[in-house]
Amino acid sequence: EFVALRLENSDGCSGRLQIFYNGTWGSVCSNSMTLNTVSLACKELGCGDGGSLETRLRYGRVSGPAWLDNVQCGERNSSFWQCPSAPWDPQSCDDLRDETHITCDGGHPEMLPDPLASCPNSTSCTDREKIRAVGGEDGCSGRVEVWHHGSWGTVCDDSWDMQDAEVACRQLGCGPAVSALHEAAFGMGQGPIWLEQVECRGTERSLQDCWARPGDSGACQHKEDAAVHCSGEVFSPTYPTRDRLTNSGRVSLPTIIFIILGALLCLLLALLAGQVLSARAGRR
Repeated sequence: EFVALRLENSDGCSGRLQIFYNGTWGSVCSNSMTLNTVSLACKELGCGDGGSLETRLRYGRVSGPAWLDNVQCGERNSSFWQCPSAPWDPQSCDDLRDETHITCDGGHPEMLPDPLASCPNSTSCTDREKIRAVGGEDGCSGRVEVWHHGSWGTVCDDSWDMQDAEVACRQLGCGPAVSALHEAAFGMGQGPIWLEQVECRGTERSLQDCWARPGDSGACQHKEDAAVHCSGEVFSPTYPTRDRLTNSGRVSLPTIIFIILGALLCLLLALLAGQVLSARAGRR
């Protein structure tokens, strides 16, 4: 499985340490947490070579699993992912005080895809406000752009597929995805390319919940900006009503096939009934 680190509810280099595992972001417990572990986490995040543990918890507990406990990085470990720990367990720490909160010494987190900064003119930015489709007609199709560290940026089309587009369309509030488009189908964007190699399962609530690489490798250019075309329909978990079917003005392909098969079945039953009646009449 893909794994990744982020500092959730933070300014980029301080906050709650979270790890992406098994398709979900979760916490890291602070038991046996050492400064070596904090330093390697900060290096992994691009936030300097060291840091400190926070004792005053400024961030409320979030829902979700607590994946790791007893992470013990030593001087011989060169990467956070090489450090020994307790087995992966979504119930590693149940107490808010056990969650790891760190502050890194420095670095420039502008190249990190998570967490995204507050959106314009909003004190509490929602996932819906962290994404937009640019270049289309109705906001449900266009070049995919995400808000991060005070500016809008694009998404590289490397590995961009229908699962990624499905998540983007859901986050946009535009229903199921129709197509995942490549090579700046709606024109080239400007500014940073925030995400590369996005790998969504298709069930995530937002692109920020998917695994992705920071867009700082230089391997992607704006001529490779990813785009989506969404259906524009918001589906409820219930069956469609008569009004929705009427307003849509069209019948889906499965419905047409079902009608045709139903008509053929009725015709076959009618022929069989005719043969039965004919046979009875012959016997009489």
